[in-house]
Amino acid sequence: MNIGISALDTLFFRDGKPFSMGEESWADGVFPPYPSVLYGALRTWYIMNKGEGVSQELIDESGDIILRGIMYQHQGAIYLPLPMDFVEPKGKTAEQIAEEERKKRYSVIKLSRHEEAVLSNSFLSKLLMPPSDIKEVGSFENGLMDMPSFKRYLEGTLKTYDTAVKLSDLAPSEPKVGIGRDNYTGTSDEGKLYRVGMRRLEDLEILLDLELPQDDLQSASRFLKLGGEGKVAIFRERGKIGRSARIDKDIIELKEKRFKLYLATPAFFKDGWRPDLEKKFGIKADLIAAAIGKPEHIGGFDMAKRKAKPMLKAVPAGSVYYFESEEPAEKVLAKIQGESMSDFLSEQGFGITYVGNY
Repeated sequence: MNIGISALDTLFFRDGKPFSMGEESWADGVFPPYPSVLYGALRTWYIMNKGEGVSQELIDESGDIILRGIMYQHQGAIYLPLPMDFVEPKGKTAEQIAEEERKKRYSVIKLSRHEEAVLSNSFLSKLLMPPSDIKEVGSFENGLMDMPSFKRYLEGTLKTYDTAVKLSDLAPSEPKVGIGRDNYTGTSDEGKLYRVGMRRLEDLEILLDLELPQDDLQSASRFLKLGGEGKVAIFRERGKIGRSARIDKDIIELKEKRFKLYLATPAFFKDGWRPDLEKKFGIKADLIAAAIGKPEHIGGFDMAKRKAKPMLKAVPAGSVYYFESEEPAEKVLAKIQGESMSDFLSEQGFGITYVGNY
């Protein structure tokens, strides 16, 4: 089942920092929401629309939902997070900056592999060394890459990219000011003024590829609560996402003996930032280089146990791993393309991985 989620109002998604009115005045938000947030909203929607009342059996059944893909759609174009083995050059002229702001575009160049000796504590055999004249490395304020370009990226033919879209432009911040109330008097409570970083999705849909335990909810409500403050979103079934938006296992011809893995969603690994392909997929491969971002701290609240979930460190979306392997290319594609590489919470959509050439 493929759906597109659209917001009917501003949305707010918390980050991993604690927030208590009176102690803090600003609640930071994150966007896009973590896969666990989307997964939790889908489970709640599923339970409430079965029409059987809330039971432990139904709660357990909702846990069989599997989230297999997360993408973004804006004005008919479909996007994924910008890979982190791209960099943005610096030293632009005022005219170039003005032109890019007008078009909401900026240039990125691919990182080059460099094997000369450098001072590093990395155990990897090779390093991804950027040119010296770069501004940033990474996803640049949640930059997005359109699907046709992303497929070229997987093929290994995309060397530069100058039409990146900033997710922050498609979901701009819209702060909301509030104040806590005294439960007894109903009046404002002194010292509890706060602001939260709401987001307004402007013609932006979150596309989900999911599997339901039972596909008998044709008459179910298409409204679901999403994020903080119980805000409402609506979703529409997209049928089978068209070929332009799918990444099939045969979309590329993988070169022998080497490949790279791209994370479309954050992932959890037992070894911190290092995936173990042999344990996960039965594929023997040597990790030789990586382009990864800062860890994301992801937690949440367990409604059943009424307490906070353990905080976990995740490798962010857009991270890229380079491997060398003697495994047949067909096996690598069959085992990994479009599957979850995460060691934890893979059913929630963490660690969705795509295979490419380099």
